[in-house]
Amino acid sequence: MSSPDDEPQTHNHMGYFGVEPSTLIDLVEAYRNRKFVEDLTYVEEKFSDVEKLADKLKSSLDHGLEGNDFQKRDEHFGSNEKEPPPRKGICKLFLEALDDLMLKILIVSAIISIIISMIFADDDERPIAWVEGGAILFAVAVVTGVTAWNDYQKEKQFMKLTEYSDSKNNFTVLRNGVQEEINFDDIKVGDLVAIRTGMNIPADAILIRGTGVTSDESAMTGESIELKKEPIEQCKMRLEEKQEEEKFHSDAPERTNHDIPSPILLSGTQIETGEGWFMVVVVGKESCVGKIYAKLSQEIETTPLQLKLNKIATDIGYLGMFSAAITLIVLFGRFFIEQSLDGWDGGDIGDYLEEWFEYILIAVTIVVVAVPEGLPLAVMIALAYSVRKMLKDQNFVKRLSSCEIMGGANNICSDKTGTLTKNEMTVKEMWVGGLQSLDNEQKEYTIGDYIRDKKHADLFLQGLSCNTSGTSKEANATEKAILKMLDKFGCDYQDLRGQHCKDPLTRFQFTSRRKKMSTVLTEIDDNEFGYDKRLHIKGAAEYVLANCTHYLNEQGERVELDPTTKNHLIKDVIKGFAEGALRTICCAYRDLKPEDGGLAHDEDGEDGVSKVVETFLTCICILGIRDVIRPEVPDAVEKCQNAGIRVRMVTGDNQDTALAIAKECNIIAEEKEDSIMTGPQFYERVGGLYCQNCNEDSPCKCPEKKVKEAVKNKKEFAKIHENLSVLARSRPEDKYLLVTGIKEMGDVVAVTGDGTNDAPALKKADVGFAMGITGTDVAKHAADIILLDDNFASIVQACMWGRNIYDNIRRFLQFQLSVNIVALTTAFIGSCILRESPLQPIQLLWVNLIMDSLGSLAEATERPTEKLLNRPPQSRDDYIISHKMVKHLIIMGTYQSIVVFVLIFLGEFLIPEDSDYHPNTDGKYVYPGRAYSWDGKDLYRKFTEFDDDKGPSRHYTVVFNAFVFMQIFNMIC
Repeated sequence: MSSPDDEPQTHNHMGYFGVEPSTLIDLVEAYRNRKFVEDLTYVEEKFSDVEKLADKLKSSLDHGLEGNDFQKRDEHFGSNEKEPPPRKGICKLFLEALDDLMLKILIVSAIISIIISMIFADDDERPIAWVEGGAILFAVAVVTGVTAWNDYQKEKQFMKLTEYSDSKNNFTVLRNGVQEEINFDDIKVGDLVAIRTGMNIPADAILIRGTGVTSDESAMTGESIELKKEPIEQCKMRLEEKQEEEKFHSDAPERTNHDIPSPILLSGTQIETGEGWFMVVVVGKESCVGKIYAKLSQEIETTPLQLKLNKIATDIGYLGMFSAAITLIVLFGRFFIEQSLDGWDGGDIGDYLEEWFEYILIAVTIVVVAVPEGLPLAVMIALAYSVRKMLKDQNFVKRLSSCEIMGGANNICSDKTGTLTKNEMTVKEMWVGGLQSLDNEQKEYTIGDYIRDKKHADLFLQGLSCNTSGTSKEANATEKAILKMLDKFGCDYQDLRGQHCKDPLTRFQFTSRRKKMSTVLTEIDDNEFGYDKRLHIKGAAEYVLANCTHYLNEQGERVELDPTTKNHLIKDVIKGFAEGALRTICCAYRDLKPEDGGLAHDEDGEDGVSKVVETFLTCICILGIRDVIRPEVPDAVEKCQNAGIRVRMVTGDNQDTALAIAKECNIIAEEKEDSIMTGPQFYERVGGLYCQNCNEDSPCKCPEKKVKEAVKNKKEFAKIHENLSVLARSRPEDKYLLVTGIKEMGDVVAVTGDGTNDAPALKKADVGFAMGITGTDVAKHAADIILLDDNFASIVQACMWGRNIYDNIRRFLQFQLSVNIVALTTAFIGSCILRESPLQPIQLLWVNLIMDSLGSLAEATERPTEKLLNRPPQSRDDYIISHKMVKHLIIMGTYQSIVVFVLIFLGEFLIPEDSDYHPNTDGKYVYPGRAYSWDGKDLYRKFTEFDDDKGPSRHYTVVFNAFVFMQIFNMIC
């Protein structure tokens, strides 16, 4: 929750407008918390009717906004302008990348090195004395620059996607009686906006006129059902009818929140069908979608791998500083002992100071040598390369660190619709006098294989063709499934409609009250018995079957529906379909004579069809429809479980449907206590969330950055957490609570989501996956990775890539630490004995940055294999260096150190001889490159400092070359 200081500055224009913004916000909240008709009651109490509301908003239901008072509207009600997500410049990203402990140690060491080298260098060497420290700073700049550039490119790529999405959001509004096109940001409170199918609603609004308007609020509520929307006057008529029914029918159905349609439209939801106009009442940050955007400003938490690398960096830093301190103690101790024995005749105070500062420079060198400078660059190369490859596996990575986090993920909370399933309703089973299963993998069916009788088949095709609307590509989910089935049967449903459905007034759409759709055909082939019309009905199976007196058997004969058969259809067919997570649709018909009437006015019947006519029906078929499981999902879930990853399904479906799908997906093998719960049950048992900072229920009044949410009943959550596999009837707050609790348990959790309401949970998770096809812009903005194919199997690929990255980084770390252990040992022992480091920082930088960068690229090019899923994920608490790595480090460190020290102390006897003297001399031998004292009393100096005729020694060059070649062998191993 934002602090008061963060709130936009508004001006009170109550003298101009007749309503406060808070009153309009409360209207929307009344609908969101609706149990029956609270929103209708609120409108009546506050405004009487929608016309008076328009007057208070200085708007007209006929002409829209009039005049040019846009500034006043923005000041009073707020603006709908969407603040672009804060885009970080390359400089800010560079500074963020610089916030790394290893890099900080290197920077400090480099600055000290430059200062001391410049102060005590000889005059002829001073122009180049900064080179060693400068090389360290250059290495830091390279590592930081590569990291920042990669982050900048990912952010730039996502911004292009966002801009493309925003460019499509134009709306038709009515202003001064004239229609005009405006974009999302220019929507004002009081605007009249035209409804079009498929549009995303830009602000919270109220429907003022419309026909056949339905909306899909699953993006906001998680419930995948179409909701009928009607102007408030029609809603009130529905309410009166419901109240009348309750007066005369004691067994009337229990009231639910969607029994009576609502005029309220929520921002971030979608129009499914219909046309009309709505009036905007809440915009911007106070709208439903705006409030969710406000929750997405949480600070990004440190990833598990970052914590582990920070830990190893801290340990290495301490080791380097400890070694440097011991070296200083040894060097100063040795200096004072030797000078005391010599009577302090070694030189003046200037010589002593120069010697002491050289000791300090040696200590700095040891610290630099200890730090694996190339590790951040190696990590970045691995991540950047893997991200490009992950794109081919349908994973668009927005945040680089999310790749490696997936390597340690041990929980996945997945949506059902579109992720585990195809989000395509399909007819899977049907009863046509007998049970039939449809093979959804077949491209075509033959109607005769399922319905033997031609007349039965004709009624089946006619009823389903004419009692549906739209096409197999453009219709609601249920009708799409039916029409796709007809396509496979080779039925030209458009042709049948042309023959029988010439009069559009004979169709009466499905409503939440009637639970069925009716179509009266006036053009029928068979009128030998005086029938001139045919009524086709399609709807909820139990509602339609209740009015059936006959059915068509397998031979196509019209048979009386006796109690035994009806009981069989209800208990075995309809209930059996429901237990298999199938939505049941019953199709029936009745032939009508002129005296039967058929059509009626609203006062005589419901929605234009006489109740009397909708009786004595003949059942044609019962269809079982469901969202088909993606074929690769069960295997992918099984792989996750074998890999130690717990897959949990979070869905808005009821428990029976959720359980059936979970079993089919292999999420639940056998039911245990608490393996499946509803969202409200779960929330009640764990008590919700509270803020640890102020000890109040969440959301609290603390500033956003100080909020620290935790589960109230952690003990109960721990108990549920062990077995919970399915959360049914889940609300957004339930999903957010589940994710928060799982993280509190120390687990690494990934979450999938596609709706606007999923955004807070996506942001809260260690890794948030948004759906690339069905996901809303808000969900994509909150996510770390976007699944371009909306497929759960792509999440498994992300897990494999994450583990691959983690293994690669371990290999890089093993290589670099073996390099640095040998270098540190050499620098430490060499400094204590020889008063100098045989290996210089600039040489180590070359090894770490050049060799390891190429090595990391070579490792990163390996694609992950499924073998990576044969082990459990890494724990947050696991130390990144394993026992196997320690053994390797000890063996390689010992072997390399022996070789290096043999070459340092005996190198001049082992290196092939060549003339190292002035050309005029005949002496042939290799002189040592190490420093030493002629008599053990003078300050240690290089051999060349005692003899000007000597050129540079090849001794330490050979030592360094041997060290480099050992690293090549080390990398191969």
